[in-house]
Amino acid sequence: MRVVIATEARFHRGVDDAVLARTPGEAYPHWCGYLGVFEEVVVLARVGAASPDPAVTASFPVEGDRVRVVELPPYQGPGGYLRTARSLRSVIAKGLDSGGPLAPTPRQRAAAAGVASWSAASGRIPEPRSPTATAAGVRDSPARARTSPRAAPARSPHVVDTRYLAVMPGMVGAALVTEARARGLPYALEIIGDAEAVAGGMFGRWARRPARRWLARHVAGARAVGYVTRETLQRRYPPAAGALTAGYAYGRLNAEDFTAARPRAARPPVPATLVTIGSQDRRYKGHDILLAAVGLLDAWGHQLRVVIVGTGRHHADLVRAARREGLADVVEFVPALDRAGVRAVLDAADLFVLPSRTEGLARVLIEAMARGVPAIATAVGGTVELLAPQDLVPPEDPERLAIRIAEVLASSDTLAAMSARNRAAAENYRGDLLAKRASAFYAAIAGWDLPARGGPATPSGSPPVRTPQRTGGRS
Repeated sequence: MRVVIATEARFHRGVDDAVLARTPGEAYPHWCGYLGVFEEVVVLARVGAASPDPAVTASFPVEGDRVRVVELPPYQGPGGYLRTARSLRSVIAKGLDSGGPLAPTPRQRAAAAGVASWSAASGRIPEPRSPTATAAGVRDSPARARTSPRAAPARSPHVVDTRYLAVMPGMVGAALVTEARARGLPYALEIIGDAEAVAGGMFGRWARRPARRWLARHVAGARAVGYVTRETLQRRYPPAAGALTAGYAYGRLNAEDFTAARPRAARPPVPATLVTIGSQDRRYKGHDILLAAVGLLDAWGHQLRVVIVGTGRHHADLVRAARREGLADVVEFVPALDRAGVRAVLDAADLFVLPSRTEGLARVLIEAMARGVPAIATAVGGTVELLAPQDLVPPEDPERLAIRIAEVLASSDTLAAMSARNRAAAENYRGDLLAKRASAFYAAIAGWDLPARGGPATPSGSPPVRTPQRTGGRS
C-alpha cells in the first residue's frame, strides 16, 4: 500500500540534483512518519531551482528510502498560481492516468476483487489489514472472502493499493482533490491551518469567508480528516457524517527534545535574549510585527538581543526593516537550522516569541515548550491550545506584544512559572503518543473497504480502529 501526499511545501534542487527542503520539518524524517503504515510515500510538491543565497535556501534532503517526490511547477504566491494553474492541474491529471506516477498500480487489484464483491453483497466490512501488510498478507483476504457463499470473483475498478491524502489548506492539495473526485477516487485530508485566516492575511477581509467555505467543501467531501489541533480546527471545519477523524500534532518530540523546567533566576535577564523561528517565505509568521515591537522596547530603554531563525523570499525585506528601526545591532538573523541547532538556540533564549497572524499548531512553539522556554504568542489557531491565556496577545498588535514582553522579562517569578507551565504541557506532544494516534488514522485509511464493481467511490463503512473517531465524537 502506498500513499500520495499533496503538500504546499516548496522544494528545490541541489547541485547534485537532489530534492531539498528549506526547513527540517519538511525533510525526509517528516515523510518517514507515514512509513509505519504505508510501504511507499509519494510526495506531490512544487520543486524549483535553488537560490545561490544561503540565507534564502537551506538544504535538508527530502527523498530517501521509500520516499520520492513528483514535481509540480514551482509557482510562488497567488499570481504565480494563476499563471501556472492549468499546467499544475495537467501534471496531476496525467499523473493519475493509467501508468502515471500518481495512478493506482495494478498490483493487488485482482486479489482484492473478491473482497470488494463480498463486501458489497453482504453489507459487511472486511477486516482491516495490518499497517505493514505484505502482498502475501493481502492475498489471504480473497481466501477469507471465498468462504462466504455470496462471494463472486470480479475485477474491481477501484483503488486497492493507493491512498490519496491532501494537506490543507493549499492549492496543491485542492488540485489533487479535484482530480481525485473527477475520477471517483476517495481522499483523505490533513488540516494543518485555517484557510480563512490565511486568505485574510494574503488578500484582505473580503477573502476570509469565501476561503472558509472553500475549505469546508473539501472537508465535507473527504472520507477521513486528520487535524493537528484537539478541537480548534475541528470546530471551524467539521467533517461529513460518518467520516473518520483524528487529532494529532505534527510537532512530535523525541526524548532529546526535552529538558527540565527552568528554576527561578536570582534576577531578570539583562540583556534578555528573544528568539523566534519560522519560515520567511510568507508574512503570516509576523516577523514584521516582532520587529515593530522590539523597536518600541528599544525606545523604552530595554536591553535586548533578538535572534530570528529562518529563511525565505522575504528575508531581505526583514533585514531592511530591522535597519529602518535602528535595530541592526540588536537583531541577528540566522539561517534555518537542524534539530540540534534549534535546541541550542532555544536553550540560549530567555523568551520565545511567536507573533503569527495565523497558525495551525506551531511545531516550533511545542519544541520551545519542551525545552522549558517561557513563551509569548498570538491567540490564533491551535496556539490557544498550547499556552496559558496570560501568555497570549492579539495578532497584528506590536504595542500589546511589546508591553507583555516587558512585563514578563521584569519578573523572575513570572518567567519561572511560564517555564514550568510550558514544560508540563509539552508532555502531551511526546512523539510516541502522537505517532500512535497518527498511525491508527493512517491504518484506518489503508484499510478502507472496497466498493462494489461499478459502484460509487463513497464510504459504505470504515474499519474499526480505536484512535480515529466517527464524526460526532471527540477527536
